[in-house]
Amino acid sequence: MLNLSTKSILKMTVPIMLGTFIQNIVLITDSILVYGLGEIKFDAANNAGLLYVCFFMLLRGLGDGTQILVAKEYGLKNHKGIKEILTNSFVLQLGIGILIFLFIYVFKTSFLNFVVQSNIIRPEMSSFLDYRSIGIFFSGIQITIISFYIGIGKTKVLIYSTLLLAFTNIFLDFGLIFGRFGMPKMGLEGAALASSISEGVTALFLILHLRANKIYNELNLSIFKDKLVLYKTKILLKLSSPLMLRGFISLSTWFVFFSLIEQMGEQELAASHVVRNLFFISFIPIFGFGSSTRTYVSYYFAKNEIKNIKTVLFRMITLSFILYFVIFHGAILYPHIMTQLYPWITDLLHPAFIEQKAVYNPETLRQASEILKIIFGSMLLYAAVNVVYNTISALGKTLHALFIELISIVIYLSFTYLFIIKWEWSIIDIWYVEYIYFGSLGVLSIAYLYYYNKQRLKHE
Repeated sequence: MLNLSTKSILKMTVPIMLGTFIQNIVLITDSILVYGLGEIKFDAANNAGLLYVCFFMLLRGLGDGTQILVAKEYGLKNHKGIKEILTNSFVLQLGIGILIFLFIYVFKTSFLNFVVQSNIIRPEMSSFLDYRSIGIFFSGIQITIISFYIGIGKTKVLIYSTLLLAFTNIFLDFGLIFGRFGMPKMGLEGAALASSISEGVTALFLILHLRANKIYNELNLSIFKDKLVLYKTKILLKLSSPLMLRGFISLSTWFVFFSLIEQMGEQELAASHVVRNLFFISFIPIFGFGSSTRTYVSYYFAKNEIKNIKTVLFRMITLSFILYFVIFHGAILYPHIMTQLYPWITDLLHPAFIEQKAVYNPETLRQASEILKIIFGSMLLYAAVNVVYNTISALGKTLHALFIELISIVIYLSFTYLFIIKWEWSIIDIWYVEYIYFGSLGVLSIAYLYYYNKQRLKHE
C-alpha cells in the first residue's frame, strides 16, 4: 500500500532521483572525455546521442505505460494482471527495439544527409550511431523492469542498477576511447560502444535481481516464459502509444532545435551542448517526482480516492520546488563555476588518462554560463508543470496528454524558428524559448484537469 506521508513519497522518489543523478554523472563524464578528442567529435557525439535518445523515448513511453498499469493493478491487488502486463511489455519492447535498430541501420545515411549541414560532423555522427544503436535492445529490458519496480513503489534497486551502469560505463570509456586497461583505442566509437556494453551489463543485473527477489514468487512472475495476452497487449498499446509518441516527438523537437543552432556555428553548438549536459542536473528532482506522480495518481485513481490525489499533487509540487532549488541553485547563483567543471575535470584527468588535453574556448564557457541563468527559471516552472502534466497520463488520458504536448510543441517550434532564423537572436537569448514551451504545457494541462474534474463531478 502506498502511504501519503512526505516520508513515504521521498522514500519512493529519492532512489529515482539518485538514479537520475548517477546517470547525469555518466553523461557529463562521457561529454568531458569526448571533448578530449576535439570540439568536432564533441558536437558529433552529442548530436548523435540526442538522436539516439529520440528513439529511446519510444521505449521509455512504453515503460511509462507499463508503470501506470502496474500501479493500477497493484492498487486493485490483481497479481495476475501485473504478471500479464510485464510479459507483454517485455515482448513489445523487444519488437520495437528491433524496428528501431533496423530503421537506424537502413535510413541513417540519408537522414543525416538531410538534417546535418556540416560535412565534418556528419560522418562522425554516423560512426557513433553504428555502435550506439546496439544498446537499444538492452534499454528495453532495463526500462520494463524499472517500470515494474516503480509501479509497485519498490525503487531502491534503481540505485544499484544505475551505480553499476555508471561504473561500467566510465571504466569502459577510459578503456575504449583512449586505449587504456589493455583495450583497443577506438576514439569516438569507443564512447558509443562503452555505453552500449554498460547497458547490456545493467540489463543482465536487473534480470537476475528480479529473478532473485521474493516479489518474483509472491506475484508469480516469469520472464520470457509466458505467452502474450492479446487483450492486455491492446490495453498496454492503447495507453502507451501516446506516451511513446509524446516522448519521441518531444526529443525530436529538441533535436531540431540543436540542428538549427548548428547552422549558427560550431562554437554556439558547443556552448549549447555544455548547457544541455548540465541542464540534465535539473531533471534529477523533476523526473523523480514526475515518475512518482504517475504511480501515486494511478494507484489512488484505481481505488477511487480522488481526495488523496489532490493531496499527492500538492506535496509533489512542493517537494519538487524545494529539491530543485537544492540541486540546481548553482545555475542562478554561480553558473560560471558549474561550466568550469569541464576544464577542472580535464585538468584532473590529464595526463594520467587523456593524452590530448581538451582546451575549452573561454567564450564558449561564458555563453554557457549566461544560458544557465536563463534556464534556471524555466526549469523551476517545469518542476510544477511536470507533476500536473503527468497526472493526466496517470488518469489514463494519454491521448489527451499527447494532444497537449503537440500543441505546446507547435508553439515552441514556431517561436524557435522566429528567434533563430527570422530574428537572428544571439545564442543566449534564444534559450528564452523554453519559457514559452513550459508555460504552454502548464496552462493547457491545468485547463484540461479543471475540465476533467468538472465533467467527473457532473456525472457523480
